[in-house]
Amino acid sequence: METKAKIEIISRKAINPFSPTSPQCRNLKFSLLDQIVPPRYTSIILFYTANTNQNIDSSSTAHSEISNSLQKSLSKTLVHFYPFAGRLKDNTCIECSDEGAYFIEARINCQLSEFIKEPDPNFLSHLLPTSDPKGAELVGRVVLLIQLTVFKCGGTAVSVCASHKIADASSMCEFIKSWAAMARDHDEVVHPEFIGASMMRPTTDPSIEGRLEAPGESFVTKRFVFDVSKLANLKAKIGSGVPQLVPTNVELVSAIFLRCAIAACQSTTGCLKPSLLYQTVNLRTRMVPPVPEAAIGNLIWGFPVVVEEASKMEVGDIVVKMRKGLIDFCNEKANRFKGEDGYSFVFESFKVGESLKMGMNMYFCSSWCKFPFYEVDFGWGKPTWITCPMYSMNAITLMDTKRGERIEAWVTLEKQEMAMFETNEELLAFASINPSLIT
Repeated sequence: METKAKIEIISRKAINPFSPTSPQCRNLKFSLLDQIVPPRYTSIILFYTANTNQNIDSSSTAHSEISNSLQKSLSKTLVHFYPFAGRLKDNTCIECSDEGAYFIEARINCQLSEFIKEPDPNFLSHLLPTSDPKGAELVGRVVLLIQLTVFKCGGTAVSVCASHKIADASSMCEFIKSWAAMARDHDEVVHPEFIGASMMRPTTDPSIEGRLEAPGESFVTKRFVFDVSKLANLKAKIGSGVPQLVPTNVELVSAIFLRCAIAACQSTTGCLKPSLLYQTVNLRTRMVPPVPEAAIGNLIWGFPVVVEEASKMEVGDIVVKMRKGLIDFCNEKANRFKGEDGYSFVFESFKVGESLKMGMNMYFCSSWCKFPFYEVDFGWGKPTWITCPMYSMNAITLMDTKRGERIEAWVTLEKQEMAMFETNEELLAFASINPSLIT
C-alpha cells in the first residue's frame, strides 16, 4: 500500500445508550482477573468491500446511511452492554455513567484493494480510534472507542477498541455479534452476564496489575500467513511418533513460532537462554460446569510452556509440552478460578509469573481462531478481511482467514531477532511473509 495514504477525520461524537442504565447497575466491580490485565485495549478491524451493485464513493448517501445505522444500533446495543458506555475508575471498577462510547467517522484517500494488497502493520494502527489525537486523550478513561473509515471505492473498515479491563477476545466477539444483529434488526442480541467479580473477588493490592510493556522502536511487527495444507504433513508426522496425539493447527503454529523465535534469539545473542511461552486459554469452556459464553470480562489465563535445552527444541517436542500443559491445566487448575481458593491460586500464580520474567525469555501467544468474526454482518455483507493488530513485545496473535485454509499471525520481535526469524527456512516452509489478500 502506498504510504501517501492519509486519513481525514469527518466527525467525532459520544454515542450514549438508548435508555439510561438503572441506578443499581451504576458500578461494575472488576474481578481479580480483570485487575491483573495490563491497562491496554483489545482491538479488531473488520474490512468490508463496497456493494458492487452500487456506483458510490465515500461522500455518498449510502455511507451516511451506514454511519447512521452503526450509531443507532450501537446506542441500542449499549443498553445491554452498559459498562461499555462507562468510564474506567482506577483499577477497581467501571462507572456505568452512560457517558457513551467514542465514535469517529473518517475517510481515507485510497482504494480498499490498495490497502489489502500488501497490508502495512504500521499503517493499520492509524485506522484505530486510539490513534486519533483526540481519541488518544481518552485512552485509559473511555471503555469503548470505534472508528468507521470509508475508502475511495466505497469499502469500509470498522475498528473497535475496548478496554481489556472488561473485554477479552470472547467478550469482544459477543459484543460485536450483538451490535451487528441490532443493526440488522434481528433478535440475536446477546444478553451479557457481568459475573466476574462474583466468581472471584477483587483485591485492594495495587501491585497486582500487570505491567504494560508496549514495544519500543527496537521492536517490529510483521504479518505471517501459515498454510493449513502445508501443516498437514507435519501434523501426521508428529501424530505417528506420539500415539493419540493429533496436534491442532494452533499448537503447530505456536510451536513453530517458539522454535524459530528461540533460534533467532540464540543467533543474535550467541547463547541459548531458557524460554517460556504463555499460551492463552479461554476459561469459559474449561470450567465445570462451563461458564456461559455470554459472560463478559476477562475469563482467560495463560499456561506456561518451558524450553530449557536445545535437545527439546524440535516442534514435536514443543507440541507434546503444550498438550501436556493444557491437559494438566484443564484437569488441575481451570476449575480453581472461583471463590477464595481461586483468589489464592491466581494471586500466587501472578507472583510466580512476575519472578520468572527475570530469568527467562518470555513469549506470549493469543489465539482468536474459531471465533466467528467473519460472520459479522451489519447489513451490508460479511467481512472481506479481519485483523486484530496487537502490538506486544515477543508476542504472536493468531486468527483464522476467511475460508479457514490459512492462519494469520501477527508477530512482534526485536528488530535483529525479527531479521533472523523471517529468514528461517523452517518457518518459510509453512508460512508466507505478508502475502496479498487479493486473489
